[in-house]
Amino acid sequence: MSTESAAPDNLESVMRRVRKLLAIAEDSRGDANECAAAARMAESIMRKYQIEHADVISKELQSADAFGSADVGTTLDPEGASKTKSGWSGILAVAVADLYDAQARYEWTPKHGKTIRFSGYKTDVELARQTYVFIVNNMAAAGRAYLRENRWAGRREGEAFRNGYNSAACAQLRALAREKQAEMQQASSSRALVIAKDRAVAAHFGDIKYVTRRTRSYQGDAFGAGREQGGRLDVGRRGIGSSGPAGVIAG
Repeated sequence: MSTESAAPDNLESVMRRVRKLLAIAEDSRGDANECAAAARMAESIMRKYQIEHADVISKELQSADAFGSADVGTTLDPEGASKTKSGWSGILAVAVADLYDAQARYEWTPKHGKTIRFSGYKTDVELARQTYVFIVNNMAAAGRAYLRENRWAGRREGEAFRNGYNSAACAQLRALAREKQAEMQQASSSRALVIAKDRAVAAHFGDIKYVTRRTRSYQGDAFGAGREQGGRLDVGRRGIGSSGPAGVIAG
């Protein structure tokens, strides 16, 4: 059986495994280390698949059916509706989109109001959406726990905690993106896929340019506690230092 004929079945099998892992990761009631390990394994499995099937995916990108979009909310309830957007949501969306070779834009829909829309190769978009939801759910759970344990903390401390958490989570995502890029550069077919995917997504959805700005400087225990919790999303990696410039969605 040829690689091309086997690829669709292989992809569905891979996606079933990935969906199960991300379902574990999305459950904010679960152990944080188990959630992190599940998310990291899902990304690793999909990365391996794309490296091994780079030629097949490159051919798929010639069809409009290969592309898709998915929306998420811009607050701590990624499935809910909102008239406004949280400051951290665009920064997080860009980091997630970059990891999965997707695009992230602010949009408005009757169902969700202000949303973030991930667009790109269908499987990349599915992974981007689920990863975003996983991080936001765990951020929300960690924030609630922090406020319960620190009853003196108020709205400002809660915001600082979330920004610290988001800072660390985005740093982890950027580290994974660098790791992925380095691995994809090792084979000519994988390098070609990176270029082909970038061009195909831009041709299908249009070019995108993110605003770059430095995140606000937060001091105090709440931000530090959030950064510590966010750093635990990626098991086995060292803690995160101060954040640098971060991309955000224009709009």
